[in-house]
Amino acid sequence: MRICGLVVLAVSALTLLAPPGIARAVEEGQFVKKEGRWEYSSSEDPGLKYLYLKGVISEEEYNKGLRTLETKERLAKPNFNIDVNNGLNIRVGDRFFLKMRLMVQTRYTYSTYNKAWGSIGDSRNEEILGGQVEFRAYRRQADSSQFLVPRARLQFMGYAFDPNFRYNVSLQMDSTPSNQEGSNGKAGLMDAYVSSWHIPWANIQVGQQKVWFNRALISPIATSSFSDNMIVQNMFASNLQNARDIGVSILSDEEQYKFNYAFGVWGGVGPNLGRDGTAVSQNVLPPTGGGGVNSGVTRTYNYDTRFMSGELMYTARLLYKIAGNPGYGWGDIVNSRTPQSAIGFGYAYDPAQNYLSSTRSDIVDPAYRQAVTKAMNGRLLGGGIYDFQTYETDFVFKYQGWSLHAEAYYRHQRVRNKDSGTQPFDLTTIPSSAIQGPPVDLGQAWGWYDQGGKYVIPRKLEVALRYGILDPSTKQQQDLTYEFGAALNYSFDGTYNNRLVIDYSNITMGSGGRAPAPFPFQSQPGFDSK
Repeated sequence: MRICGLVVLAVSALTLLAPPGIARAVEEGQFVKKEGRWEYSSSEDPGLKYLYLKGVISEEEYNKGLRTLETKERLAKPNFNIDVNNGLNIRVGDRFFLKMRLMVQTRYTYSTYNKAWGSIGDSRNEEILGGQVEFRAYRRQADSSQFLVPRARLQFMGYAFDPNFRYNVSLQMDSTPSNQEGSNGKAGLMDAYVSSWHIPWANIQVGQQKVWFNRALISPIATSSFSDNMIVQNMFASNLQNARDIGVSILSDEEQYKFNYAFGVWGGVGPNLGRDGTAVSQNVLPPTGGGGVNSGVTRTYNYDTRFMSGELMYTARLLYKIAGNPGYGWGDIVNSRTPQSAIGFGYAYDPAQNYLSSTRSDIVDPAYRQAVTKAMNGRLLGGGIYDFQTYETDFVFKYQGWSLHAEAYYRHQRVRNKDSGTQPFDLTTIPSSAIQGPPVDLGQAWGWYDQGGKYVIPRKLEVALRYGILDPSTKQQQDLTYEFGAALNYSFDGTYNNRLVIDYSNITMGSGGRAPAPFPFQSQPGFDSK
């Protein structure tokens, strides 16, 4: 069971003092309301006009005086506005806008585990330690009760110079229960991009941003009917680790068109990381003994040569709005009066992903391995160099407080090579099966989920159910994952800004199959309730 409070809070204090006694002129021919009556008012200054008509000043001096008065009026007249509306908003004329928003999610989680967790544990989605110790299966021998702030995020978004030239910079101070790298609560970059919305059918966004691929990860977590995403939703991210990546996307404005598209070119290794951080590199050293592998096996380290860093990820998404404009919020909090429905299709090609372990080849960025594991794709680590192709289709329907979401995924997991293999190197750098374990062919992966909800009290109380299945390795047996969830969420103000979410999840994980690296292993069925 999870109890989650999601709060968006913006507070401001504002005092504006206008200098007294400043006369404000109006344009010639303009009617001005004065004491409840409309009167015609000239924009000309009467004193300056009198001096000109009497010949005291020349026409040049008169025009100069008008310009001086107009300049003084513009400086005296406030050209900015501050208000609170779904965040703290600052506007300066029509050339600059800044919206600041804060999201804080505080959670209490109680989890129970059956005896299989205490004996077998999870040997397919390991804790990643970094360094030479690559994998560790973890076991649960007791229930857990935890308080956590899983999400704390600060967003700065708006436009500059032109309402169609937009920007978004977001910081995250998220936390995880394991805190393996000691990064809980530390600020990290989440979004950082600029965009041009001058052409509605060809908008351009450049920088670190959400990948427009699958509906579940496009939808804001702040609108979720549950406290977190399902395993199957996170597992089939375009880059196998995160909803975000660094690149450029071209997309249509879904507010204006019935048929929409989004194409993107990305680094393909997630946010805050470049390809060189995960590229294959080899430098063969003489055999070493001691506490590492035996002296008959040479070691490789991740320096000197870099290769396989020139390939990119490509994504495409098509969306057809069957009726209305359902958007990407999860529930129908607006209580739609007419049906809102859409269907979408997505494709992602992410080649040359270095999933070699530190014992097979060199060490890649530990944050990269951790992100892959956090998305429940840990069994792929140690399997070699992969080319991934992921397909998805999604459907959404909303009407009078009801909402229905469905999405299906299929991922082709092609092993390009089980070692670096792109240039000659000492074959003895590949450990024997006695150290690494025999090779494992995982095959492909697929999954789907359904989620439905109903606002039993319009704009206030929603009841939601969801169910999902995933098969992470079609060539392995007894490794399916089933997830069922039920949730109540209550909105205090009729928006997504201030909510209380209570949800229950039951997760059943088959223990068959395994990651390529851990050795030895067991294959007994295991179950988890959370």
